[in-house]
Amino acid sequence: MSAGGDSSYDVAVVGAGVAGLSAARAAAEAGLRVIAYDRLSPGGQLVNLTRLHDHPQPGMSTEAWPVVSELVAKAEAAGVEMGFDEVTGVRAGEPVVVSTAGGEITAGAVVVATGLSAGRLGLPGEEELVGRGVSTCAGCDGPLYRGKAVAVVGDDDWTAEEALELAEVAAAVTVLVPGEPRWTAHRAGRLAATDHVEVLTGATVTGLRADGVLSGVVVRTADAERTLPVQGVFPYVGRRGPAGLVEGVPADEVGALRTSDGVRTVAARVFVAGDCGAGATQTVAAAVAGGIAAGEAAAAAVRPAAGPGLRIVDPTAGVEPAGTDAEEHASGTAEWTEVALFSNSKPNATELLRGVGERLQAHWELPELGFASKPNASAAADKDVIDWLSQRYKMVLVAVGD
Repeated sequence: MSAGGDSSYDVAVVGAGVAGLSAARAAAEAGLRVIAYDRLSPGGQLVNLTRLHDHPQPGMSTEAWPVVSELVAKAEAAGVEMGFDEVTGVRAGEPVVVSTAGGEITAGAVVVATGLSAGRLGLPGEEELVGRGVSTCAGCDGPLYRGKAVAVVGDDDWTAEEALELAEVAAAVTVLVPGEPRWTAHRAGRLAATDHVEVLTGATVTGLRADGVLSGVVVRTADAERTLPVQGVFPYVGRRGPAGLVEGVPADEVGALRTSDGVRTVAARVFVAGDCGAGATQTVAAAVAGGIAAGEAAAAAVRPAAGPGLRIVDPTAGVEPAGTDAEEHASGTAEWTEVALFSNSKPNATELLRGVGERLQAHWELPELGFASKPNASAAADKDVIDWLSQRYKMVLVAVGD
């Protein structure tokens, strides 16, 4: 499902990975109009992975594609619209302005869930060797190095798991740890028990050797500097967050956005979900939980601004995009007091519905009450309109004449 020509949303989510899809679904389930952006396709990094580590429980793993499929299906079922475009900037305000390669949209609130960039060593000639010996996906590219020697650079649990996955196909795997390992004792034991895996601590990659394709990496340790002959190197260091994407929102030393509680930034209507937040726990479970928290926070930020009120549209006219002349009263939507009044043109039905509406107006102290009437009593209601009404509104009052 791709984005249409609409330019205004209740919530926009930048990134449609685990955290982004979870945030978008949570906001959509609150009855809001939500778009989730991804440059290529929903799923984020999971699209390029064969297996997920520590999921569904720590120490376990599972195939990635069913997780992606379920996340996408739940988001779309909740009404999330997918936008396939690159977001180039976010400007906080009321509304928030989101700049994309295809133009600008506005949103009541924005959730940034871009994740982190691919790992990089930051060495000359590295970009030219991506796909020619430099990779960041053992599941994707590991089979290309069957029977060959490879190096993995990093110090965390993900590094260890990728090294173990590569060990299933590669002839030799050298894990280069810049400092000391941060992976669990369980993973340390698995690495030690694999005879063709070597772990070098205090090892820094200072150069790449290549003639069109990678032939080795230059490694400096406390003892000396030497060239390690490998045909593949998998860097899991140098991953960067989206620093600078949101004007006025500070980032930490790796570019991850700073928050006060893991979700809220200094910009009142800009929230963060997943790995792109400073100090994030980089697991699928944490991304789901963080996404839901960010989506709910974004929904809460949008709704109070509307204040107590009532939004009325004419459902017989079909679903109109945001920005059209839908009739709005009392400054928009408001929690459980959202009501659509649906009547045909029969006088008794109109009178009945107006009477109920007046009572609702008095009970909820609404300053205004809108009304929509169906001009043709014999025409069948459109199924898509009814479905939309049931998702968009907490209560739909229907009156018909005999």
